[in-house]
Amino acid sequence: MADISTFNIAIIGAGGISGAHSSAAKASNGRVTVVAVVDPSAESRAKLADQHGAQQFDTVDQLLAAVKARTLSINGAVVATPPSIRIDIVSKLLKAKVAVLMEKPMAHTIKDAKKLAALSKKNARVPAFVAYCHRFAPAVNAMKQHIADGTIGNLVRIENFFACDLPAHAGKWFSDPKKAGGGAYLDMGSHSLDLVTYILGPAKTVGAVFNHKWKGRAETAATVLVKGTKKMGKNIDKGVAGVIISGWAETCRFTLALGGDNGMLSYDYEKPTEIIYKDLSGKPTTHAIESHDVRFTRQLVAFADAVQKKAKTQLASFTDGLADSELNDKAAKMAKAGK
Repeated sequence: MADISTFNIAIIGAGGISGAHSSAAKASNGRVTVVAVVDPSAESRAKLADQHGAQQFDTVDQLLAAVKARTLSINGAVVATPPSIRIDIVSKLLKAKVAVLMEKPMAHTIKDAKKLAALSKKNARVPAFVAYCHRFAPAVNAMKQHIADGTIGNLVRIENFFACDLPAHAGKWFSDPKKAGGGAYLDMGSHSLDLVTYILGPAKTVGAVFNHKWKGRAETAATVLVKGTKKMGKNIDKGVAGVIISGWAETCRFTLALGGDNGMLSYDYEKPTEIIYKDLSGKPTTHAIESHDVRFTRQLVAFADAVQKKAKTQLASFTDGLADSELNDKAAKMAKAGK
């Protein structure tokens, strides 16, 4: 039997988020190893590759040529490029039977999201996932369990704030509508949408207001209401509300709150080792929890297990990613129509 103690990955795209995956691999106790880095920038790829003693490539074609020539062995690839250039990359990886963990948001347009989902369906035997790391935050999964246990009664509302002040984004591709396809909501809100649907199940967008601080750029703030469309267990009825606040130009808030008819659970990412439960009178009880810092490493290990061990996984599929993209697209249209 082949040794599956180590999972070799290539990181494609050596920008900012690649550092989180690089650190996650280092923290995996040898379970995940970075053996290749792909980026057109020699400086960027060298900086990342040198941390792992990894091979370097300009393009995915060069990477796959090395794999074909057996001068490199990889089990999967983390695609951390800007979303607007992913279709060709993902297509080549899946065709070569290389498993994919693709950074969020899935795509910069709904059209590309549909193409990516179709590629995954066409290559159904090759594992392909979207990197929604918050699915691996211990607090999130503990709060899900509390719902199932009836701690807060029937779920009434999910509130998620992912917002902070990022003035440098005004001049980066992140806020360029043509390159990014959206702003704060597509960027931070994609995580929020997945969190809400991970807890709540299928949902639809029912209202959206976007704000634009930077002229000619994508939205810097979004306030969105979604609603669950299915009953999901005894404590989650159809019609539960999800309130999502995304922002690039406001005071920092990273929080998740679950309101029920018998109490409330809340988590502040800036207080990473505690969940607060409040009963209906407002009396608080603090529950200790492992920090969310482990989420990227657990995500990579889950990727390795899903590919090598065929393990059941909580990783988001490309179908999940498309569903979130459709929710995002609907919000953008509603916000534009409501101006």
